[in-house]
Amino acid sequence: MQIRVAILDQDQNYQNRVLVALRERFSKKLQVFPCNSTEDVLSVIESHEVKVFAINKMINYDISQIPEECAVVYLSELKSVKEEDGTPVVCKYQKVKDIANELYNIGKNYDKLLAEKKEAERKAEEERLEAERKAEEERLEAERKSEEERRKAEEERLEAERKAEEERLEAERKAAEEEQKRLEEERKAEEERIREKRRTPDVYAFISAGNSEGSTTAGISLGIANADSDTNILYLDFKQFSTMRRFFDVSRTDVPFSDILTKAANGELTKEDLEKAIITDMKFGFDFINNEDCAFELVMYLENGFKKLYETIGELEKYDIIIVNLESAISKINFSVLDVAKKVIFVGSGLPDSNKNIERNIEIIRKYDEVNDCSYVEKANILYNRFVNRNCSVLHLSDVNVIGEINVIKEKTEQRVLDTMSKMAIFGQIVE
Repeated sequence: MQIRVAILDQDQNYQNRVLVALRERFSKKLQVFPCNSTEDVLSVIESHEVKVFAINKMINYDISQIPEECAVVYLSELKSVKEEDGTPVVCKYQKVKDIANELYNIGKNYDKLLAEKKEAERKAEEERLEAERKAEEERLEAERKSEEERRKAEEERLEAERKAEEERLEAERKAAEEEQKRLEEERKAEEERIREKRRTPDVYAFISAGNSEGSTTAGISLGIANADSDTNILYLDFKQFSTMRRFFDVSRTDVPFSDILTKAANGELTKEDLEKAIITDMKFGFDFINNEDCAFELVMYLENGFKKLYETIGELEKYDIIIVNLESAISKINFSVLDVAKKVIFVGSGLPDSNKNIERNIEIIRKYDEVNDCSYVEKANILYNRFVNRNCSVLHLSDVNVIGEINVIKEKTEQRVLDTMSKMAIFGQIVE
């Protein structure tokens, strides 16, 4: 009698060796077929009418797919385990003769074991069905005897419950309608509140004390720290010689910012124009407008066009926060931004020249307030970047808030600097 066996092991070298050994030495007892992967197991078993399928337990395979007529055997590295989850286990690392004998005996005895198992299952099923039949007859008889009395009582109870249920459902319906109405009113009120707020989004303006003080990285870090599913942010850079390309992908611009500024200055800017100029940065999680190649328009049109630009952004009803990066020197456009800004953040290093520039700019704002009866200086804040204690100092101005100090961040790339800065608690505290 020859037993047909299929083998699948994740160790192809082992599988090949054991196949060769079994075929050369035990071909009279076993006819062995290899499985190259779990995908061809069933085709091998069915095409060769395999009687025993040996698979390494470490392979993730649903053995319930194996036909009932085929015995399943686990291949294991352990000699002490003979059975697992009711499945026979054969040790891989024993004499080929012993492996062959075990596989042969399992295959030879499997039909008898399978028949005994089915017969035992059949008898157990017959006994179970007979017991269920008798129990069901007894239950039905008991139910029949008490059904009339129970039915009458049940009808009375159901009638009372029906009336009570009708009253309850009616009360629930009215309560649900009132609750739905309340929720709908709350939803509409919340949507209107958000729309109203987004018509005049909060503006956070950043001004460097000088070149390379870090207003760009600080502004972008503020955006990263606060952008989420409930907070939409737009980043604008009004510097004539912007460094946006270092941080943003500016390869796609449907409408140049120069056109936006020109139309805004002429009072012709529309929502459709503005939407075409806005780009979403998936890396940072907020929107921006590419301001490259528009230095002339920033100088000539921004002062007159900012109000229209801000109003058109509000018409989009999309943004909660606008982050604006301004030129270091205070100009008329700075005051146009300050007029709608919630905060203006001067970014300096704390070095003497940097502090002096901040003091001069704040003094300009104070004088502007006096002449124009404003209170813009109340919006002024100072954020120190690349602050080194031994060389830098903090300005103490009675009417200007110091947000905090950021030490030198020794990261290799600008992206990693942004990652580090945006995780600092200081940027979560700026936004109110």
